[in-house]
This record gives sequence, structure tokens and C-alpha cells, in this order.
Amino acid sequence: MAQLFSLGHFAPNKFMFNKSDRYFDEMAADPARRGEAIIAYSKQRNMFYICAMMISASAILEFCFGGRSSAGIFFAAAVSWSMCFKAGSDLRLLRAIDRLEKGSDEKPVA
Repeated sequence: MAQLFSLGHFAPNKFMFNKSDRYFDEMAADPARRGEAIIAYSKQRNMFYICAMMISASAILEFCFGGRSSAGIFFAAAVSWSMCFKAGSDLRLLRAIDRLEKGSDEKPVA
């Protein structure tokens, strides 16, 4: 009975994020779509950064000058920062793939 609930028989990775992972893999493999995605992720990261900075500043001001609890706004700031870091991570990965692919097209100098 204990084996039924072990992670060996229940693979949580099999059903989570399959659609978005497949989309990202296909997009990263196609050079034209990858270039468009680099531009889109760059804009997305910049927007998330601006939002995270504004939410963090308001959380700090609320904490310093506000009389009520500011747990919700700190949670929103943490979520904003995590989204900013995810967009930055995806952007770095796409740029690295782009550099590696462009580097493999060039012939080595002998």
C-alpha cells in the first residue's frame, strides 16, 4: 500500500507544464521564432522589472508609514520578482541557444 503513493509510481512531472514546455522547445528550435521571442522576452522582462520595483517600493512605504498589515503587498512583490527572474532566465537561455547556433555555423579558422 505504501508503494502506491511513492514518487516512483506517481510522476508529477508527467502532467504539469507539458504544453508550455513543448511550445518553448519548438520555439527555441526555430531560429526565426527564437529571434522574435528574444525581443518579446526582453520587453516582458523590462515590464516585470518596472512593475516589481514599483510594487516593492510601495510595499516598503506601506511597511514604514502604513498602520495596517502589508503582507499582501509583500507577497505581490515576491511574485512580481519571481516573474521577472523567470523572464530573464528564459531570455538568457534563448540568447545562449542563439549564440551557440550562430557559432556552429561559422567555420573554424585553421
